[in-house]
Amino acid sequence: MSRSIVLLGGPDSGKTNYVGRVWPALDEGRGRLHAAVQPTDIRFVLEVTDHLNSGSYAPRSEHADERRDFEVVVAAEKGGERTTIVIPDISGELWLNAAEHGEVEPSLMDEMRSADGALLFVRVNSESDVRPLNWVTSKNLLAKIGNDEDLGMPTQVMLCELLRYLETTLARRRSGEPPRLSLVVSAWDLVDAQKFIAGPVAWLRREYPMFAGRLDDIEDIDVQVFGLSVVGGDLKADPACREEVQENGLDGRGWVAVEGERGDWLREPDLTLPIAWAIGDPT
Repeated sequence: MSRSIVLLGGPDSGKTNYVGRVWPALDEGRGRLHAAVQPTDIRFVLEVTDHLNSGSYAPRSEHADERRDFEVVVAAEKGGERTTIVIPDISGELWLNAAEHGEVEPSLMDEMRSADGALLFVRVNSESDVRPLNWVTSKNLLAKIGNDEDLGMPTQVMLCELLRYLETTLARRRSGEPPRLSLVVSAWDLVDAQKFIAGPVAWLRREYPMFAGRLDDIEDIDVQVFGLSVVGGDLKADPACREEVQENGLDGRGWVAVEGERGDWLREPDLTLPIAWAIGDPT
């Protein structure tokens, strides 16, 4: 059975680094999902994994139209039902252009219409995060410094547009149930203890209130929110984390934050959980 899972998110949202970490997790087979068959071509995934093992994040795509797909056959248990997951890793710039101009190239639209699940990424402290200016307080300052540059579409507006695309294109599941969306808040290791306890849903409501409101109103998609740390620390800002990865590798590092039965948020070492939810693996 072939299924398609679409990865969405703007530039610097964490999509590519996640793919680079989830493949080893699938290959090891210690999580909710495992790779039932070895993929034929995962060169770009291995390149990302090599970057992470060297103590650095994968570089961003240089071209908005760059596209590298990852296809793997997975199963929830040994000898169990197999599902072919096709994950098109489409650059954040392409998704941003689609949101800004309201146009999606035909091949991308076909991918979305054939998918019944998606992972939408938003990153804590992203360098590409765009916030709307408060024009009442900013107008005089901008006039003084002579900065009238258009910063582009605010990030939460882009996220609302991507959610709209998903609402109108994702297919219903074969069971007749609504499609599923895993909303992944990446770099969740950067938040303090208080924010972690409150959870990524509360973080979204504070940082992107308009987008959080849209999520509350959505009816045609089942949504589950996860926090994500691909390596369990910050390779860029934390030298100790970087050196530890360089010396000992990535084994045992990284986690997914999931909501427990009592509403508390827990770290789970299984990086396959967002995909397992999106394809409908029982939790």
